[in-house]
Amino acid sequence: MDGYVTERNEKRVVDGEEVEIVTYQGEHCDEYLVREVKSGRCSLFYKGILKLSWKEVNGVKVGGFTVYEKGKALRSQDWKGLSGKEHRCIENCKYGLELVVEGNGVVYRGGFDDVELMRREGRGMEYDEKSGRVLRCGVWKEDELFHINQECEDEEVMIEYETEEEKENMSVLNRNPIYEGGYVFDEEKRVFLRNGYGCEITGGVGVKEGVWERGELKESTELFDGWYVKREGKEVFDWDLKVEDLRVEIHNWNEWENVNKSVTQLVIPSKCCNRAEWSVFDVSELKCCNEAEWSVFDVSELKWLKSIEIGDECFENVNEVKLIGMNRLESVVIGKNCFTKCKNGWFPSVNPNRHFYLKNCERLRELKIGCRSFSDYSVCEIENVDSLEVIEMGVMNKKNSNFCHASLELKSDYERMQ
Repeated sequence: MDGYVTERNEKRVVDGEEVEIVTYQGEHCDEYLVREVKSGRCSLFYKGILKLSWKEVNGVKVGGFTVYEKGKALRSQDWKGLSGKEHRCIENCKYGLELVVEGNGVVYRGGFDDVELMRREGRGMEYDEKSGRVLRCGVWKEDELFHINQECEDEEVMIEYETEEEKENMSVLNRNPIYEGGYVFDEEKRVFLRNGYGCEITGGVGVKEGVWERGELKESTELFDGWYVKREGKEVFDWDLKVEDLRVEIHNWNEWENVNKSVTQLVIPSKCCNRAEWSVFDVSELKCCNEAEWSVFDVSELKWLKSIEIGDECFENVNEVKLIGMNRLESVVIGKNCFTKCKNGWFPSVNPNRHFYLKNCERLRELKIGCRSFSDYSVCEIENVDSLEVIEMGVMNKKNSNFCHASLELKSDYERMQ
């Protein structure tokens, strides 16, 4: 033992066993060694508390040694492992014994076959030697990884595979992913749990997205072959999608911000979307969708929209209406006194910042606008709506004031080519 200078060596009989006791001087004067003569078991004590134990045969250390702290076993290790690049030891953990393999850092923690052989066997975790980050959890056989259960892409995302631990899946073709998303490590169970946002996967595509909390699903949305909507075709680029009709009523800005993107029929009831502020909320006097912050009406994100129906006296604060590139839109019906601050016979004054755009809606068949709607708008552009059959603005033989300050132009790509 390097650095240990013997002070005294004596033999005694303790509990019928002959032992040799060695004390030391200098910096190790508080330590002493007890060597059992017959068994060769050696125990090093510090002030009477066990610090290290091992076995000797004819004065030569054999097998491994065990390190103790405060009398508690920490780990067992082979003497031979101290001289190599890789070190292996058995750690005494409160959840059981665990093999630890180290190089420049820990590369494995988990099950093992034998205290003497110290080979990886059963469930364990593989680590990145430099960063210490877990790379994968799986099953080892005869010191080789045999089946991967979970792979950590980074510190936030893992991929979980179907657990068939009797089957080898080291080839990527043999793996069957069932989840990709957030995760957290459960110290007590020694496993990774789904945590945060993720998707369940079947056959390589998402079937459910959700939010998990320590393995428990808290909220979820069903997916159809990876889509939020059902598809008729199977090809990735087959865009002939079938969506069930979804009618949604919008009364205020908050509902608009959270509208289902699969809506096909958008309805704004009369006297809605008009409130300038919400400090006083009286349902009996509610006029919605006229909030001051609602300055632009743009439905470009509602790709499945087929019809828009707006009642009377809505959107008085909107300065710009954009119906652009709505390939499924077929009908737009707007009531009276909408999109204007000049209502019920007031002589409208022009606002140069109020614009209406209807462009590139290939299936649109009808556009109907009630009296005095858009009366203070300065721009009205209708372009590339080749299927348009009906345009109605106001009522015959009445003063309607629709776009009274704007020139109406109908344009198409066909006309440009002439």
